Amino acid sequence: MLHTKDEQGASKDKHLNKQMAKIWLIIFAALASMIAPFSIDTYLPSFPAIEMHYGVSRELLTSSMGAYLGAFALTTIVWGPLADRFGRKYIAIVSLFGFGLASMGIALAPSFDGFMIFRIFQGMLAGGVIISARAMVRDYFPAKEAQKTMAIIMMLFAIAPAIAPVIGGYLQTLLGWESIFWFLTVYAFVSLCILVFFIVETQDPQHVQSIHPKPLLASYWDTLRHPRFMKLVLAQSIMFGGFFVYIAGSASLIFDHLKLGSEDFWIQFVPMVGGMILGSMVSHRITDHYAPNHIANFSYVLAGLAAFGGLLSALYLEPGVFTVIPFISLYAFALSLSLPVLSILALDCLPHKRGMAASLQSLLQMGMAALVAIVLVPIVHESTFEMAMMQLVLWLVAVFFWLNVAKIDES
Repeated sequence: MLHTKDEQGASKDKHLNKQMAKIWLIIFAALASMIAPFSIDTYLPSFPAIEMHYGVSRELLTSSMGAYLGAFALTTIVWGPLADRFGRKYIAIVSLFGFGLASMGIALAPSFDGFMIFRIFQGMLAGGVIISARAMVRDYFPAKEAQKTMAIIMMLFAIAPAIAPVIGGYLQTLLGWESIFWFLTVYAFVSLCILVFFIVETQDPQHVQSIHPKPLLASYWDTLRHPRFMKLVLAQSIMFGGFFVYIAGSASLIFDHLKLGSEDFWIQFVPMVGGMILGSMVSHRITDHYAPNHIANFSYVLAGLAAFGGLLSALYLEPGVFTVIPFISLYAFALSLSLPVLSILALDCLPHKRGMAASLQSLLQMGMAALVAIVLVPIVHESTFEMAMMQLVLWLVAVFFWLNVAKIDES
């Protein structure tokens, strides 16, 4: 069949628009995924300054991280169904705008109570951005390309924990701790501009879901009873929890155990994030050559070696940069190798409810991070041995759930 020149030109323009949308979608999804590490890690170097400003303890200030993560986790139950009902783009716009206002509120908070309230609002609103972006990626790309795209996004995402405390350290030194939250405000509104002007709605109109309470609760119940989905998400979330022990506990690790200063967080975060970037790169390169289960198996073995090595080092050696950081970085590499695989495997369990699936992924992952920050790190942060032991225990629980996924696949 012959095409006219105008038809060929229109076809070419459509192809170029699709390629442009693909590029912008990857950029936006990366920026959206980076909101969480920027919100968590940028203010870590300011802990002593914020403690002094409000007259609060380290444990109480650490709870602000847990409050953010807890709010993030709980509200994902709402954001996912809303994204399935009203579309990914609309929900992301609302969430980003609210996140920017909440960040502004933290910078202006006159008391620690106000700081905590706006921190909770920040967590509530960040979840909608991340869930919408994750669903957009799977909406737009077919399964294998989505996995490779997620690996690219993870590489970009992994930069955030490395540069966030460095940015925070310099902002703290030059302008004070409030400037960190003004930075997050600007970040939110730049991301919002990209979303509004360059991203189109990705949801299939045929996949719009009801948000009536009764069918919504029934849908959540059916999702929670999905044996493969839940075990995949738990395997992913608990392994992430083992990594988060050293994120939530980084202030104690840097200041108390390694005896470093507020501008030295890069010593932990740059190697750790280098491991995450390398893991994402390897995951992207081997996707076409190895089955997802084989990649995940390899990642769990590496994470186990890192956790055991860290425990032995803490038991027999004095805390130091070269006795702690390499094991954290290896664990980060293993985690980053598995995250794209486990994320896509979980989303594909519920192809018509990816917003809800992304919600539950975020709920359990961030809920685990909140549990680590609020409950576990205050218990173990005074000892590098106890921190390493906690990471090992969480890894063992994650392996238990992953092995159960393998049993389901075999049966």
